[in-house]
Amino acid sequence: MADCLKGIAKSIISDCTTSGIGGNEIKAWIGNRLEIVPTYSPTNPVLVTALTMVGTAVLYTITGVKKLLNSGFDRVLAADRPDKFTHYFNFQGFEFDAASVQDLDNFEDVVVIVESKDKPASGDGVFRIYGLKNGLYPSSDTSRANDINGARNIELTSLDGQEEMQSNYVLLSSTYAATLSMLVGLETP
Repeated sequence: MADCLKGIAKSIISDCTTSGIGGNEIKAWIGNRLEIVPTYSPTNPVLVTALTMVGTAVLYTITGVKKLLNSGFDRVLAADRPDKFTHYFNFQGFEFDAASVQDLDNFEDVVVIVESKDKPASGDGVFRIYGLKNGLYPSSDTSRANDINGARNIELTSLDGQEEMQSNYVLLSSTYAATLSMLVGLETP
């Protein structure tokens, strides 16, 4: 079936056995889109079974506190083409040294991987990828000295017209532990 020809393929259970707590862990991974090589499942376009980096490129980490890292999507409905999804990631930057300012000013065309607080035994759905095929770009980047303790509030989204075909991509190597180990391994060249 073509990726844009969709239809329901399984029962949906939304009850107390599948209800989650929501939220992300305080650590996320971010990388330059063109330096990330995904391996997709041959049977499910949402499932990514491995990531490798080009050359000596690495994934960087964003570490927050409590609910500081937020992610999600918005469906873009269209009557004359397949629906797509605008991916979303938001965080606050607390560092204002020269290197940090330069790094945050240069954010564009990035991929973000978050770890959900919900962790089913299978590990499926724990690691969610945003911007994998088309990248995330700043859609809002503000700082006010007297607001949110002077932090820089950055929102990254898909560009208009370059939305993703999936609401998010799921990274699952084989188990939760194997997937986490793979991500940590990509933090160093």
